[in-house]
Amino acid sequence: MSDVEIIVETGPGLLTDPAWDALVDAVGTPFHSGRFLLPWWRDTSAKDPDAQLIGVKLVDGRQVVGVCAFELSGGRLAFAGGRDVVDYMGPLAAGSRVKEVAEALMCWVFELGNWNTARFGGLVQAEAMTGELIEAAGRRTSAFQVEVYDQVPVIDAAPDGYLALLNSKKRVEVQRKRNRLIEEAGDLQVTASTPQTLPRALERLLAWKSAAGAPMADFVTQYEPLLRELLGGLAEQDRAHVMELCAGSRALASAIVLTHRNTRYLYNMSYDLALTSNARIGLAPGVVLVSYLAEQALDAGLGFDFLKGAQEYKLRLGGIPRDLVEITVER
Repeated sequence: MSDVEIIVETGPGLLTDPAWDALVDAVGTPFHSGRFLLPWWRDTSAKDPDAQLIGVKLVDGRQVVGVCAFELSGGRLAFAGGRDVVDYMGPLAAGSRVKEVAEALMCWVFELGNWNTARFGGLVQAEAMTGELIEAAGRRTSAFQVEVYDQVPVIDAAPDGYLALLNSKKRVEVQRKRNRLIEEAGDLQVTASTPQTLPRALERLLAWKSAAGAPMADFVTQYEPLLRELLGGLAEQDRAHVMELCAGSRALASAIVLTHRNTRYLYNMSYDLALTSNARIGLAPGVVLVSYLAEQALDAGLGFDFLKGAQEYKLRLGGIPRDLVEITVER
C-alpha cells in the first residue's frame, strides 16, 4: 500500500487530466469519463451551488493506477454522477491493482471529516471492485449496509448472431413484431445521427418522451440542457448517436446510444405514441428499434448494455440482468 499515492483535488481539474480518460478508455465506461462527468458537474453545481466535486487519482510512481470522482453536499458523500443520469459509478483500477485502489480509497474516505452519510451506488455486484470496497469498508466500521437497488440487463456476445442467441419463443416474438411494423409502416431502416443532425433528432426523441405524461415532461425539462451539451460533445468524438427507426422519411422510434470500448449502451429511447393507438394494437416500434440496435452491435462483435431497469422487454430481447448495489455508511 505504501507504493500508492493519493492525489486529491476539489473541483473539476482532475477530470481534464488526459491520464484520467486514458484509464477510463482502458477499463471504464462512458459514465466515468471527464467527457461525461464535466457536463454533469456543470449542471449539478448550477442546481446545487454548495455541492463540491472531489477528484481522486491514485498513482504508483508515474503510473496512474486508479481514479474516482466524488460529490459532497450537505454532509452526504457519494460517487459523482447521480442516479438519475448515470448508471455506473465508482472507482476504476488498472490491471491487478483493484484491491490496492479500493483499500486506499476507503482509507481516504474514512479519514475525510466532513460527511455524515456516504452512499456509494452505481456498483455492479459481481465485479471485483465492488467486493473489495465492501471488504475495505467492513474493516473500518460495522455501521454500513449493502443493498441491491436495480438491475442492468446485458448481452456480452452472440458468436452465432443475435437472433440465434434468443430461444425459439423470443426469436419468433421479435420477428413477429418486426413484420407487424413493416406491414403497417413499410420497409424499415435504422439511421444514425451526425453531429449536425443530432440536435433535431434529440429534439424529436425528447418531444415523444414529454408526451408520455406530466412527470416525464418535468424530467425532460430538467435534464434537456444537460443532454444537449453532453451528447453534443460525445457526438463530436463519434461516441454518441441518436439512432432512429424510420419508414421512408418518417421517424417511428429513436434511441440515444453511447459507444465506449467494446460496448454499446442504450442510454434512453422513445417512440411516436401515435403508432400505438387502439387501431394499431400489437405495434411496438421501440422494441423493434432496440432489437435492431442489439443485433447490429452484437453482429459487429460488440457487447450491448440495456442499462439499468430490468424491464420485461429488455429480458425478452436477450438481456441477462446484473445487480447494481449501493454501499451506505453512517457516522
